[in-house]
Amino acid sequence: MSRRRTKRGSADAVGAVKRSETTRAQIVSAAIEEFAAHGFHAAKVSDIVSRAGVTQPAFYFYFPSKQAIYDHLIQRAHDELLSTIRAARLPPGVDRANVPDMVRAAIEAFLQYFVDNRLLANIGYFQSPISAAIRDEIISVLSRHIAYEQGAGYYRRDRDPVFIAECYGGTLERVIQRYLFTGRASVRDLAINVAEIFLNGILYVDGDCASVENNSRKGS
Repeated sequence: MSRRRTKRGSADAVGAVKRSETTRAQIVSAAIEEFAAHGFHAAKVSDIVSRAGVTQPAFYFYFPSKQAIYDHLIQRAHDELLSTIRAARLPPGVDRANVPDMVRAAIEAFLQYFVDNRLLANIGYFQSPISAAIRDEIISVLSRHIAYEQGAGYYRRDRDPVFIAECYGGTLERVIQRYLFTGRASVRDLAINVAEIFLNGILYVDGDCASVENNSRKGS
């Protein structure tokens, strides 16, 4: 009998944890939608709980205030974006012939985050009061990556890595807003074109010019 009670108690505890996690996830998802649609000041806790299908006491069980859940979302976007950027640094010893495709893949991974998490990414990267600081931190990480990759012999060394990162970051901001969010181009096409411009430039070259686009199409 005691074993049955123990098993039943364990199952009940597991079920309660799962229900709690589900409720919290519903609140977070609803908050993302409300903040994305209305901004921080116009969004209301009553609308968040209505969208989530939970009560206000349930909301305040997980988050003490509207500011608290907003801060949670901003921190989550920050952490996920920085994790994506940190994973993009090229390792040492890469064959130079593979560098263009690896750069394209890194750009594609970053852009894909904005597709998979469009509302949250928009809040964190563009909408929040600290979005500029998040973008600055991303540029800082990018500049360190570029400096490292210059040292590894992947890129020319006569250009300031901070300047390159600033140009690259500004390009991606416009590309995300003008092309990705509007559906004017796919993630893959955008990644190919951005990598092509940054690695090969825009000057016309006579003859057969190797490019990221050509390499990518050969591999597809």
